[in-house]
Amino acid sequence: MPGELALIQSLIASIVVGYLLGSIPLAHLVARRRGIDIFATGSTRAGTANVFWNISRRNGILVFAGDATKGFLAIKFAILFGVPDQALIVAGLAAVAGHWKSVFTRFRGGDGMVTLVGVTIALTPLLSLLGIFVGIVAVLLTRRSPFRSSIGIAACFLVLLGVSHTISQFENHQLFVMELSVLALLVIFHNVLIHRNRAPALAESSIDPESEDDLDDFPDAGLEPDFSEKT
Repeated sequence: MPGELALIQSLIASIVVGYLLGSIPLAHLVARRRGIDIFATGSTRAGTANVFWNISRRNGILVFAGDATKGFLAIKFAILFGVPDQALIVAGLAAVAGHWKSVFTRFRGGDGMVTLVGVTIALTPLLSLLGIFVGIVAVLLTRRSPFRSSIGIAACFLVLLGVSHTISQFENHQLFVMELSVLALLVIFHNVLIHRNRAPALAESSIDPESEDDLDDFPDAGLEPDFSEKT
């Protein structure tokens, strides 16, 4: 009984800390420092891509690093609290949820892609590098698609699943990869749902959906906007 109580306490602590870390509105803070309302700019979501494309590349990279760190630290704190390996993903989910619905910005936020990347790095450090590389390549190849980032995340975790089940060196990562893949599906579903909800507004305002960032948390590459006056 004392052991079960300690487990419950550690899980609650990891969820609270993970959510609060994920809720830190880095994109909102960076934009506000420059006198810009991130929720009224570009895709209207507080994430890396919106900052990268509509404020400045330098600030976008800064937000990318910060959002990834939120997910990474959520896992590290859960480990510190004594959460067992099979339950660490709960802290990652809490961090992503905090990024989706930040308590500091009236429950507005971004899509959680980069926070998910941070969680993945914390749980599978070496394996995640391969998956992230493949994901970036997939985004570049499909950069004209409104779902390019979802495609990138899907490619990343398909590779992680394949490698962890075929190369013996990574067999001990199978549990983490399975849990992360489920979380990735939730993030993709959340993004697709938001994109569908935004589609009528884009049509009414005559904005080309292909020119919009479908994900605020996974900056695209290969496109060169003019930042001469923003950076």
